Amino acid sequence: MLPQSGWAKWPVYLFFTLLPLLIHPVLAQDSTLVQINPDSSIASQKPYLKGVVQRVGQDGVSAFHTIVKSYARPLHWQKRDFLRLGGALAISAAGLLVEQRLYTFTQQNQTATLDHLERVGFRLGQPQLNYPIMLTLWGSGVLLNNDWLRDTGIMVIASVTTSGLIQTASKEIFGRPRPNTGMGNVALRPFGGPAYHSFPSGHASLATATFWVLAKQVNWVPLKVVFYALPLITGASRIYAGAHWLSDVFLGTALGIAFAESVVRIYPLVKANRKYSLKLAPGPGGIGLLVRY
Repeated sequence: MLPQSGWAKWPVYLFFTLLPLLIHPVLAQDSTLVQINPDSSIASQKPYLKGVVQRVGQDGVSAFHTIVKSYARPLHWQKRDFLRLGGALAISAAGLLVEQRLYTFTQQNQTATLDHLERVGFRLGQPQLNYPIMLTLWGSGVLLNNDWLRDTGIMVIASVTTSGLIQTASKEIFGRPRPNTGMGNVALRPFGGPAYHSFPSGHASLATATFWVLAKQVNWVPLKVVFYALPLITGASRIYAGAHWLSDVFLGTALGIAFAESVVRIYPLVKANRKYSLKLAPGPGGIGLLVRY
């Protein structure tokens, strides 16, 4: 494998280059700050800050409710949902039949070009890329008072958080050794440490949970296709690096899709039923926060 090179960081820069394409259609929307009592000295001096604080409070509660409802969603599953789960598990299990030969093949056919591509896929599934995406989208929406940016950022945050907690816990509980440990694809050592964190692929899960939501939120077909394709690069890169088995990538991707789809369905309902507000308000001792339900 090649050492990490500076140009391999290009996905970070590419995203921030494409970000104006994402937000341009919605920047034309009317944005108005929350109207507040003009008689208040606090209100007259800092109306913008008051609006920002209100939006931050609303979005924090909405994100929390979306995450909780996403975890509770299996309690309301119907027959088709269980069939989908069974299909995902069956596909992952099928990977057991070919993944050892696939691992051997990838280790014997490595090139400089593929090494660079592996670095790209690795970074696409790194929190160091995904968290800037979340915070840029959501933070821009809060500052610009733009619903599309806020909603997209919240959904990415909720999707990544829900899938991230599940895949992190699963790694510890199953304790499957990584391919490059040489211990095979059926051994298990629960709570065995990083070398036994193969199942499922966290990078595949994180990349899918992020870019699946983005694909759902854009209308321009070429960009939608790019967002759907990026997690495939991440999954392939983890197999190429010897960090995960094929079945790890299958299930990690399935987790990312499942939670992204869940969040995309649940969040609009949470937002529509929002019955609370958070405001800055003057008090006897200075400025305080007023929460209304």
